[in-house]
Amino acid sequence: MRAQATGIHPLFPRAPRTAALLALLAALAACAVRTEPPPRAALRRQVVGLALSLAGLPYAYGGGDIDGFDCSGLVHYVYGCFGIRLPRSAREQARLKGAVRLRQAGPGDILAFRLKRSWHTAIYLGDGRFVHAPSSGGWVRLETLNDYWLPRLEAVVAVLPRADNG
Repeated sequence: MRAQATGIHPLFPRAPRTAALLALLAALAACAVRTEPPPRAALRRQVVGLALSLAGLPYAYGGGDIDGFDCSGLVHYVYGCFGIRLPRSAREQARLKGAVRLRQAGPGDILAFRLKRSWHTAIYLGDGRFVHAPSSGGWVRLETLNDYWLPRLEAVVAVLPRADNG
């Protein structure tokens, strides 16, 4: 009876102290365990992998999810999946800080094209290839920086950290 009067379980007399100690250790362990962001090169590979996996999905004007994408919606969606918030419009994406030259472009960088009176963005894969959601053709697809796209390339934006050192 005495154990019940003091609030101590009769079979586990040290239960409250043990539970408190375990809770304290769990809290300390949670503080000590830090999840590191993926290495820079790994994050770039993940961005490219996701972008590639979306090839074949339909184009949709104003679309920003797997039901359909427009160009900036595709870029916005892919980066958003990794917790990176970008502007929604292609024009704003083209004006982000982090511009690099094409020869410095890495997988996962944003390519911004000037098409007549509008902007168009895509995700660079490396080796002159990119993924985008063009209105013509109706599907998210892979493309190369060919005679059509190269003259229209206005900016390359490195949103992700450079792949070196990681």
